[in-house]
Amino acid sequence: MAPGTADRIAAEASALLRAEGEDAVSMRRVATAVGITPMAIYRHFPNREALLRAVAERGWDQLAEQWGRRARHDNPRAELRRTLNALLDFALEQPRLYALLYAVPSGQGNHSGGVDFRSDESPVLSAVVAAVDEGMHRGVFEPDDVSEVALSIVALMHGLISMHHTGQLGLSDPQFRVLCGTAMTRLLHGVGA
Repeated sequence: MAPGTADRIAAEASALLRAEGEDAVSMRRVATAVGITPMAIYRHFPNREALLRAVAERGWDQLAEQWGRRARHDNPRAELRRTLNALLDFALEQPRLYALLYAVPSGQGNHSGGVDFRSDESPVLSAVVAAVDEGMHRGVFEPDDVSEVALSIVALMHGLISMHHTGQLGLSDPQFRVLCGTAMTRLLHGVGA
């Protein structure tokens, strides 16, 4: 096998996921798209679950890289809102990848195999933690457990996004953005100084 075959396999699986959803990602279909035999794919990924973990890890890496390039805002509230808007943009633009990121354990992190959201492994939580921590240091937010406040914020957003993705809210994307902004305002009023 040529070097980089595993990367090509993961890239093709990612493209299939984004275009058609998780059910479209079969070992046979990915192997055919990459130009290898269906049995050869197993030299790189022992099963479909391992392949989906690789796709999820690539997604987390891409999200972390994308957020790492953003210039930070000097106002902690504005930075937090900008971070959450970036999460919302990602979730609405790539709903299938977003769903996979939160459904498939990454194989890194805690003992159960998933990402430990209290660690620095989650680019989403890390960005929210930074904004909340800065806001608490500046007196914009009430002093509290930074990790727990950030987790509450991310959990609210993730819950709303999951409900929107499954059609439980019956809102258009623009209406959903308004709901997220309102929900976040309500939450932040609860932690505001």
